Amino acid sequence: MARRYSKKSHFDELRKNEQTSRAGFGWEEGEEERLLAMRTEKSSYEDIAAELKRTSRSIQTRIYQYICRLVEHENADEAELIAKYDVNPDDLKDFKVKRDEYFTKVSARKRPNRYNKDESKPYIQPESRNINNDIRNELNVLRQEVRDLRKEVRDIRDRI
Repeated sequence: MARRYSKKSHFDELRKNEQTSRAGFGWEEGEEERLLAMRTEKSSYEDIAAELKRTSRSIQTRIYQYICRLVEHENADEAELIAKYDVNPDDLKDFKVKRDEYFTKVSARKRPNRYNKDESKPYIQPESRNINNDIRNELNVLRQEVRDLRKEVRDIRDRI
């Protein structure tokens, strides 16, 4: 049987290597700025990866994400950013397609919101929730006692 790909063990293997010891970890403050500065100075993906102890693919991905974020949220000119960071336009296009496919797949798996977007979900404090559960439980006990009493009354009537 084929072994399933394990993301965790993949990153563990990368972290054992000194050159990629930061692979899979979140980006710290200042790392992205350093990456962008190095890229504007025409450093290669491999040189940047060695400096930041990450994989060259993660460096590319981070630059693509940065460009997409500026274009989509700050209305920056994509062509200028492509030239500034010396990015292959076809690779960026492929990245966007794969990213959109991923987001579509993830959003299809999400449960639909049970509440209308205009109205907010009612917030119930934990104490109130516990009180409600206690009341519900007590009510169920009382219902069962009423059933038992009705049965006893029926039994008494049948004997008479």
